[in-house]
Amino acid sequence: MPFPEQQVEWMLANRAKILQYAFVPQLLVAVALLSLAYFTGKTDVHLLFNGARAPGKIVGFQPRQLHTHRNPSSNGVYGRTLYLPIVEFEALGDKVRFEERKLVAHGEGIGWPVTVLYDPNNVSMAMIDRPFWNWIPWAPALAIGAFLVLVSLKGLFVFLVFAPPTPDVATGTQK
Repeated sequence: MPFPEQQVEWMLANRAKILQYAFVPQLLVAVALLSLAYFTGKTDVHLLFNGARAPGKIVGFQPRQLHTHRNPSSNGVYGRTLYLPIVEFEALGDKVRFEERKLVAHGEGIGWPVTVLYDPNNVSMAMIDRPFWNWIPWAPALAIGAFLVLVSLKGLFVFLVFAPPTPDVATGTQK
């Protein structure tokens, strides 16, 4: 493997060629981020645009085991226990319970009042309405992915329209 000085030298010598193809990794990262945004945010977006709000309260917590590698200095337990809130609210005359996918703040406990955002056509699709946390993690991934799509499409356009000149071997000039 060459030393870093040689790699840097090669990259500086081939800067134009590297930048010419920079749109490829940008597009790959954009597709990954947009996929992440879609799969983590499709329910949240649906509820934000089509949902109704109702008062609810936290009626319990469901323990979930988060599996991680054991730290050698730990007590021998693999992972950590997280507690997801179980929320109850009334929709269309029926009491509905659901398990929130996101953790609650430390100050919230059993009996704590919350605002619930739910789909009136499918009341089992619900979440706790939190102004800022409704947009996490999918909105930043969507914004960065959309930006990278625009940048990579610009790079693709430049690559296709403004192709670098090819040398003419017969005359020694560039076409």
